[in-house]
Amino acid sequence: MVAYSYKRRFVAPIRVGLGLPVLDLHYELGGYLPGQPIRPKRQTIRANGRRRHARPGETLQLYYAMRTTKCFRVGEGRCRSVHAIRVFVHGDRIVINPGCDHEIVYSARLNTNHLDDFAAKDGFDDWAAMRTFWIEEHDGKHLGPFVGVLIKWEPL
Repeated sequence: MVAYSYKRRFVAPIRVGLGLPVLDLHYELGGYLPGQPIRPKRQTIRANGRRRHARPGETLQLYYAMRTTKCFRVGEGRCRSVHAIRVFVHGDRIVINPGCDHEIVYSARLNTNHLDDFAAKDGFDDWAAMRTFWIEEHDGKHLGPFVGVLIKWEPL
């Protein structure tokens, strides 16, 4: 099994994506109002690093605030697929499986709706919200492409 940690804003969208009930605590963590509709999150983008990422078919353990005293398990899912990804935050472009025959490109120049749909699957309202989050998380330092993996999951 592979474990991933998430920030508070993603707890409720992950639970919705896994088909689990969203408790008042989960609403409060993400800044949602109880009963407010929440977009399901069924994927994550992670950097390439020293640790191995999930493989299709493996169980994923999804946590809030790992390695802290506030840590709790959000839920578990099954890895559906893993793809190489490049995110050009300042270029408004996402490339999945770059350099492969089945390369997928989402670009503001081609169709902004595709970027919005991708961002919605990642738990954001639209591409603008996702872009803002990335810039804030990386202090605007990622001027070049972010290179990593796109991990998609489904409920167990």
